[in-house]
Amino acid sequence: MNNSEYICPVPKDQRPLNEYKKLKESSNFFWCIQDKNSYFKSLFYRCFSSFLFCFFVLKLSSFSVNNINFLFLSSILAGTIVVVFLCLRSYLGWQYIYSRLMEATVPYEESGWYDGQIWIKPPEVLLQDRLIGTYEIYPGLLRLQFTLISLFFLFFVGVTLMRNT
Repeated sequence: MNNSEYICPVPKDQRPLNEYKKLKESSNFFWCIQDKNSYFKSLFYRCFSSFLFCFFVLKLSSFSVNNINFLFLSSILAGTIVVVFLCLRSYLGWQYIYSRLMEATVPYEESGWYDGQIWIKPPEVLLQDRLIGTYEIYPGLLRLQFTLISLFFLFFVGVTLMRNT
């Protein structure tokens, strides 16, 4: 243990670095900050599985679908909505951790909402947190932003195509 471990009054589960480690261990969030190939592979699996799930749900729920293109486009749109929510959930989680790592102060609660305190990070802790935020989290946030914009564009193109069918 280093000296900042003894000085830090923030409970262990509220420290930004521990929150980062916990989020990084979660499989629902880790896929966002992997290297590009692993990220796109994970994104493809999420898109494909949500498309298949929505396709089978829509196929089972509609008794007489004469137009297979309508069913296919509907399942793509529904799958896109599912993936948008997954990406948005990941983005908000990583954005929260990123902002806590980049701030020079850490607001925390010792035992409840009524006794909130603020801890000012020492320079070495602040530097470590900002390096992790800049080089590990920020590229994943940019990828997620680009993915969300692309998915919204795909969704609106799909809606336009649905109107024409």
